[in-house]
Amino acid sequence: MFLFPQPRKLEILEGVLLFPVKPEYTTLVSFFRLVREGVPGIAVETAPLLAEEEYRLEVGEGGITLAASCDQGLFRAVTSLHQLLMQNGGQLPHLRIHDWPDLARRGYMLDISRGKMPRVETIKTMIDFLAALKYNEFQLYMEGDCFKYAEFPEETADFDCLTPEDIRALDVYCRERFIDLVPNQNSFGHMYTWLKKPAFHHLGLFEGDEVPSTLNPLLPESFDFVSRLYASLLPNFSSGYVNIGLDEAYGLGRYQIEDYCREKGRDVVFMEWLNKLSDHIRDRYGKKVMFWADMIYNYPESYSMVPKDAVALEWGYELIQSQRMTAHCMQYRDAGVRYYVCPSCNTHGSLAGRMDVTTFNIRTCAELAVEYGAEGMLLTDWGDGGHAQSWVWSMNPIALAGQYGWNTGARQDGETFKADFIRNAERFVDGWFFGGVHLSRLLYRMANYYLLEPERVHVCTVCAKEINLPVNQTRYAHLFDLKDFGDDFYFDNVTDYVQRVMADIEKLEFDAQWKREIRLAARLICFGSELCKVKLHPEASVEEAHALADLVDSLLPEFEELWKYRNYEKGMERFYSCLTARRDELRAL
Repeated sequence: MFLFPQPRKLEILEGVLLFPVKPEYTTLVSFFRLVREGVPGIAVETAPLLAEEEYRLEVGEGGITLAASCDQGLFRAVTSLHQLLMQNGGQLPHLRIHDWPDLARRGYMLDISRGKMPRVETIKTMIDFLAALKYNEFQLYMEGDCFKYAEFPEETADFDCLTPEDIRALDVYCRERFIDLVPNQNSFGHMYTWLKKPAFHHLGLFEGDEVPSTLNPLLPESFDFVSRLYASLLPNFSSGYVNIGLDEAYGLGRYQIEDYCREKGRDVVFMEWLNKLSDHIRDRYGKKVMFWADMIYNYPESYSMVPKDAVALEWGYELIQSQRMTAHCMQYRDAGVRYYVCPSCNTHGSLAGRMDVTTFNIRTCAELAVEYGAEGMLLTDWGDGGHAQSWVWSMNPIALAGQYGWNTGARQDGETFKADFIRNAERFVDGWFFGGVHLSRLLYRMANYYLLEPERVHVCTVCAKEINLPVNQTRYAHLFDLKDFGDDFYFDNVTDYVQRVMADIEKLEFDAQWKREIRLAARLICFGSELCKVKLHPEASVEEAHALADLVDSLLPEFEELWKYRNYEKGMERFYSCLTARRDELRAL
């Protein structure tokens, strides 16, 4: 018997109950409705002393008994029962389960602003997956050009994207699965998409010809602009929360407001903006705000200025950042600040994820959340660099975070890395998406290709990052320079490794569309790897450069077709233009 997420208390007894599975039991929501109305052989008991999501499930000779205090707890019980029924064909071992979550809020956030904008049906597929994993929160991260804002209809008039009607339909779809669809609209940093437009450029913090990414919080027009964004978005959500972003506001303390920030303090200016937005959203919409905490965690003395009902989102995706969270979580707890911990799928900037970092990151965040009293965990899935990666690489991180959010298990010891959680997450994904084919372990291996690269790079890989950089550019910020790497040895290993893993994947029979997306990822990684070699010695690689340009030409039609299969066309141009730019530069050699 396999049950995932692993329940808190499970006792297997002697005996088997034969319970016929009918066609109307196939989907979780339809089965839940039938159970609530009454299914022969399934007794539902109201247990007022159980917590909201706590439940008991018993299977014995007399049938099945589910106990919960409310519909939400009953839904979690039915979720476990449904999983058992679907995998065992109605043959249920006698058992007793007593189960409840470690964290009150267990969320997943998907970036839909910097590349891929999934269509409604694609998003529903994601929501069904989250429901099966007992998530209760979902966020769609928005910056701009991804939603039909009623206040700014001209900005999205020329392309398709999510509409208010779509959001309201998704809100209902989530509520039916006891998932809170939380609006997520950035409103300080990460405003590049808006501020590069002539009509909004003056609202940014900048000098000269710079394209700003941070709003000027001292301008009344900035507050009016953000208010109009929220007026368009928030009425479509039933959630009592809204994520207002505020992360990476790199303009804070510079440009037009440098003197003001020096006088009052950067943290105080940030808190003024946070409180102004919080007051407006509370008074007008009756919602509480969430905000990314990276702009304040170096200023613990300012925590007293955090709105009392706001939720700070403590994020960090690398090994060092995960370790630093301990001090931050203790500070939030001691200051009485409500907060979440926020690990990452780590698929952005890598084309396939970096699974060893991801598993460490998720585990560390979950254990800190339990130890220091976080209200929830929000798994982030970003689209930096044009969102070239397929969602297939997010499946296993989502499953693993589902386990940790529901039942974190014993504290990590010095040996196991909680390998059972990782393997069981893979088994769940293989069953849910791939018909039971053992694919996830191979995905894990391919996602760790970057361990063969000559350098480990912050939240990306060398091969993926180089696709975003011109052929004549070998340095990436302060993090690495290809010229320091020596020779082709490392990249030959990457190419060979990825091709060998892909050869093993090709032997498996599973969904053809997912296989195409995995194959495309492998080809893009190999392109990035071979591109690094050309960049290392361009004068001796003319023939190889033209072969890579031909490879790009062969990749583009597949990239476009796969993109449009699950997503709106808008946004595709971001990474597509990177590929065509590299192709043209390679031909120019």
